[in-house]
Amino acid sequence: MEYVETLNVEAVRTPLRVDRVYLVKQNRRKKIVHLEFESGPNNDMAVRLLDYHTYLYRKYKKLPVISMIVYPFPTKMAESPLREVDENGEILTFHFQVLPLWQLQAEHFVNDHAVVLYALLPTMQGANAGLLHKAIDEMVEYYKGDNTRLAQEFRWMGIVIRRATSMSRADKREIQERLTMWDDLMEKDPRMQKIRKESEAKGRTEGLKEGRTEGLKEGIEKGIREGLAEGLRKAIITAIKLRFPDLTEVAQEKVARVNKPEKLDLLVDQIAVAPDEKMVLLLLDLAA
Repeated sequence: MEYVETLNVEAVRTPLRVDRVYLVKQNRRKKIVHLEFESGPNNDMAVRLLDYHTYLYRKYKKLPVISMIVYPFPTKMAESPLREVDENGEILTFHFQVLPLWQLQAEHFVNDHAVVLYALLPTMQGANAGLLHKAIDEMVEYYKGDNTRLAQEFRWMGIVIRRATSMSRADKREIQERLTMWDDLMEKDPRMQKIRKESEAKGRTEGLKEGRTEGLKEGIEKGIREGLAEGLRKAIITAIKLRFPDLTEVAQEKVARVNKPEKLDLLVDQIAVAPDEKMVLLLLDLAA
């Protein structure tokens, strides 16, 4: 073995942004399930998944971690296991699972009441308006008391429907109309109004701490606008991850710089219909 150079290992590690992590029980044993969603080919996906796996294994006190890549749309998938080898043999073997949703039957997930995956039903075989209406009813009941999470799931479903190929145009239009109606109802929902009032109250508290009338007003506005902006940022990243996964990291950096909800709201609609990666990058640059 010949010395070449000393490498710099003082670089600050960037925070890991995983898609979904669940604590589950299997055979009376607790485990961590990590789902990472990919909509296109990514040669580095298995390596990135290993990074997440190691982090979660350490964070949750060495509980077994089941790592899975979920593919909503037809694409080239990562192959398990990931092997690290040199001329002396194998150094590391990392096994993970892949879940190609477009090959699965939507009805099976509804029959099993897998509500956490209902937003992705439009990508599966057999998805139709009748089945999705049933799923939406169940989501409303399941997320009762958490309208913010429900709104996020519905927005995600709306994004997925636009790209799904297993549904007819008529069924897509019918479900999109219902999701739009739900958005309108959410604005008038007492629970959402309560959340808004709580945001305003938080803003008043921040303003009072400043001890100035100007600070009070700014605090109220800040509480409302920050909550709205954060939700829109998540929607934008989700849309980009589904349509243009290679742009996810650059999008996270650029979207973090946008603080105006009106800009973010416009960007959600623009990303949903952007024809290619060049247009997405242009939109992100203009917004930032």
